[in-house]
Amino acid sequence: MTTPTRKFNPGFLEDADIVSSFCVRLHEYDSIICGLREMPSSIGSHTLVIGPRGSGKTHLLHRIAAQVRREADSLDILPVLLAEESYEVTNCGEFWLECLRHLAEQTEGGWGERLQRSHDDFTREFDDRLLELKSLGALLDFADEHERRLLLVVENLDMVFENMADVDAGWRIRKTLQSEPRILLLGSATGRFAEIDSYDRALYCFFNVITLRPLGTAECRRLWESAAGARVPGGAIRPLEILTDGNPRLLTIAARSGGGRPVRELKEILLDLVDEHTEHFKSQLDALPTQERRVYLALARLWKPASAKEVSGLARLGSSKCSALLNRLAGRGLVSMAREVPGRNTYMLSERLFSIYYLLRRSGGQDAMVTALVEFMTSFYSQSEIDGALNDSPAPYGRRAQPAIAPCARTLVRKIVDLADAGKTINEQELNLLLGCLVEAGPLPPYTVRALMLDAHHRGFVKTLAAISESNASRRLTPLIAALRDCDGQSTRYSPEIEAVAEDVRGELRRLKRESGQSNPLPSNRFGG
Repeated sequence: MTTPTRKFNPGFLEDADIVSSFCVRLHEYDSIICGLREMPSSIGSHTLVIGPRGSGKTHLLHRIAAQVRREADSLDILPVLLAEESYEVTNCGEFWLECLRHLAEQTEGGWGERLQRSHDDFTREFDDRLLELKSLGALLDFADEHERRLLLVVENLDMVFENMADVDAGWRIRKTLQSEPRILLLGSATGRFAEIDSYDRALYCFFNVITLRPLGTAECRRLWESAAGARVPGGAIRPLEILTDGNPRLLTIAARSGGGRPVRELKEILLDLVDEHTEHFKSQLDALPTQERRVYLALARLWKPASAKEVSGLARLGSSKCSALLNRLAGRGLVSMAREVPGRNTYMLSERLFSIYYLLRRSGGQDAMVTALVEFMTSFYSQSEIDGALNDSPAPYGRRAQPAIAPCARTLVRKIVDLADAGKTINEQELNLLLGCLVEAGPLPPYTVRALMLDAHHRGFVKTLAAISESNASRRLTPLIAALRDCDGQSTRYSPEIEAVAEDVRGELRRLKRESGQSNPLPSNRFGG
């Protein structure tokens, strides 16, 4: 049985559904709720949750609000949830007026009607200072009457302050929050913003900041099983974690569409995910000015951390102009700084799935780079390709039967596996023959990736790397190439998805070294251990 969810509006759920569907971000939840339980009534503590779109901010904040309502008597706190976007707030007085409006809507009986009348009266006040005093006074009167502190749950706090026309608004709000223990603020933002990062701004070093990181493998599995109502098939969760960057919203969409499909249908799951998210991507593109859109799409097409010079060549803009546009996009959270290349900065899209969406969209779903990565992941992560890879009947693949592997390729893969126990591998001519068979083999034949890893283990990384890189099958084996290059000490710069798969390949190569008992293991620092 699936748990009720809302992809974009979890706030529409009832408290019981919010609680039952909340299965990740447990550490962050415990941190915030324990802080509220242990906080003396004379002290105000304010928390800001930062995470990209779809990272679970809204669900986390509503889960906190639901628990506060459950423990209302012991906590003496009443949550007041503002709308996810507070477009009407442009100054300090309107901020408190908006809080008053939502408190009135969320309060039943005579007090709710009284608050609503006050709100309606205050809307006719055009002096911002008087509006602030009246609205804030009404909030505090309610808190005193009910002997409750008010927990203001404000989403997209970065947008709220960006829309503030009054430069002193932040300072006035800070003064109230610092001096008034009856008001607590729990906010969210899609990224860090000037109001909290600039030392001369009002909210600098003011919040307890909690940053939401991508979900790990165990959390992805838990969320998938909650959303789909079924166990994750085979080794499917790791490739889905990589393709969604551990984003709860994307993973929920994939779980709803993917259901119990095995990892060998990863391409179809990905296409369904992209199709489901197309409206969001298109609206984001439509909102960009023309030149910013050119830079954004150029970065999407490159699908890797790229310098301003690389982007400018594809966008057909000057390097200085392109740098300015990249920085402008970065300021709005659409582009992020990737790892540094000596002497220059590199950039990548903040929403990683957008590159895959755009590449598939412009190629009718058949982009060669994306298809090659998905086929590699299907081969590398599928348990079925390990369990039944070397039998004579071809395994099913996707929604079509997999083409039979060329007899010579099957023989060579089997030979690599058989020779591995003796610490040997096939000769160079046989390796080149195997790689040649992969060029037109349809979906990547089962067990081929692991056979090539065994070959690299026994032949040596440099020799296997040279053979694969020089073959026409190199594109299909890019994550393996990236892993072998890194093991050889060469610098690499691929898309985050390819790098993530390559990291897993390196882990397997390291395991092979460890289990072989050789005295020259791979450098530990290359595998995060």
